[in-house]
Amino acid sequence: MGCVCDIYFLRQCIVHFANCMLSLGTGFMLSFPAVLNPAISSPNSTGIYVTADQASWIASSNGWSGVVGLCFMPYIMQVYGRKLVHIGLNFFAALGFSLFVLANNVPCLYAARLMQGIPMCEVFISAMMVAEYSHPKRRGYFITIKKCLVAIGSLMCHTLALCWTWKQIATFAIIPNAIAIMFTFIWPESPSYLALIGKYDECEKSHKWLYGDGLKSKRDLEQLVSSQMESRQAMDKTNFNTAVRKLFKKDFVKPFIIVSLLTLITDASGRYYMLAYVVQILTEVTKDKSVALYCTIGSDALTFVALMISCFVIRCCKRRTLLFISGTICASLMCLTSLITFLKSHFDIGGSVYSWLTPLVILLNVFIVNVGVVPVCFAIMCEVLPLEHKGTGTCTTGIVFTLLYALVMKLTPVLMERTGVEGTFGVYALLVVVGLLILYFILNETKDKTLQEIENEMKGLKQSNFNEYYLNEKPLIE
Repeated sequence: MGCVCDIYFLRQCIVHFANCMLSLGTGFMLSFPAVLNPAISSPNSTGIYVTADQASWIASSNGWSGVVGLCFMPYIMQVYGRKLVHIGLNFFAALGFSLFVLANNVPCLYAARLMQGIPMCEVFISAMMVAEYSHPKRRGYFITIKKCLVAIGSLMCHTLALCWTWKQIATFAIIPNAIAIMFTFIWPESPSYLALIGKYDECEKSHKWLYGDGLKSKRDLEQLVSSQMESRQAMDKTNFNTAVRKLFKKDFVKPFIIVSLLTLITDASGRYYMLAYVVQILTEVTKDKSVALYCTIGSDALTFVALMISCFVIRCCKRRTLLFISGTICASLMCLTSLITFLKSHFDIGGSVYSWLTPLVILLNVFIVNVGVVPVCFAIMCEVLPLEHKGTGTCTTGIVFTLLYALVMKLTPVLMERTGVEGTFGVYALLVVVGLLILYFILNETKDKTLQEIENEMKGLKQSNFNEYYLNEKPLIE
């Protein structure tokens, strides 16, 4: 009841509703090739026909334009603000679906898919917006809710395909992005961005709109403004060489390494390749395509349930604890899958038990990944980049994200063919373990901390005694 009556919580919900609509549209975008490709690969009423090779290029072409978005959108975000970028992401996503609706030839399909690639950088940008527009105690489950909306968008797209054509689905998919654009005009610009560009009066108004003017809010605002004042003074004396040297400073290098390792763990744990190759993997281990299809449906259901449960898990557990426990369980299950598959293929050990035990272990791993690994990785990603480096950091880590995603999607079929399921899961388990080991020594706890507190830790600065006053709710000056 307290949250419902809290006007500041409701205002934050308005901001994140628009963010969730973007995620819903992203779910449609990611799953749309599954609807489009079968329709255009055979004669149909639209008169558009493509070869299998063309269909695969259309489906993957958004990856190339995604790099373009990652190069330009973070810069625009730092110069022109978060609201403009949010509107732009939704505009390009809606424009892509609009081009699909109007398409009457193959080049139009390429153009539509390329247009949809530009908003792919929303994986990082919208997560950072969640961090800037939410209370520290709510960041985790706001991020997780966004992931649930992507799953719901994908589920809706596949379900609508049972009764609608791909053009009708494309028309419907415009709606979430249109709603997101309308809601973006309601809320103010990010306090962090306004402090970054030196508009401190507007920053104070925006901060009060989101968090109120209590003692805690005033202390957080004071830290934010004072930190950015110091940064701006240093920036006035900055030249090109100094700007380049900033990229080698601890407060940029450390978050960059952390985000890159979290991305590696997310990819290696199966967040993306299991979506694309789950049928192939389960068919390989069960030798029965019908059983594999049923298991795939179970995997989709477990993913959604896991993401829903993770809303509570991410709220109750510390980030480090959740990452290392779920990551260790994930790596153990992947090693177990590798071991069982190796014993079966080389020594024929297990008999009939193998046919149900291996899929069960794989599905359990899917659940663990989505209830712990994925939510906590994305929650930390949106928290650790300092405000000063968010533009550059988003661009560089986004490129790492794109490259690792492409490598995993490309190498998984190759590993499956050359080393089998046992080799594929063994290699990915090793990558997860390596990532966790490095993060154990460099990752600080971020749960329930303000972005300024996290940034200070990245810079190696000690927290002042103001926290003691803040916790006791005493005035800073008596």
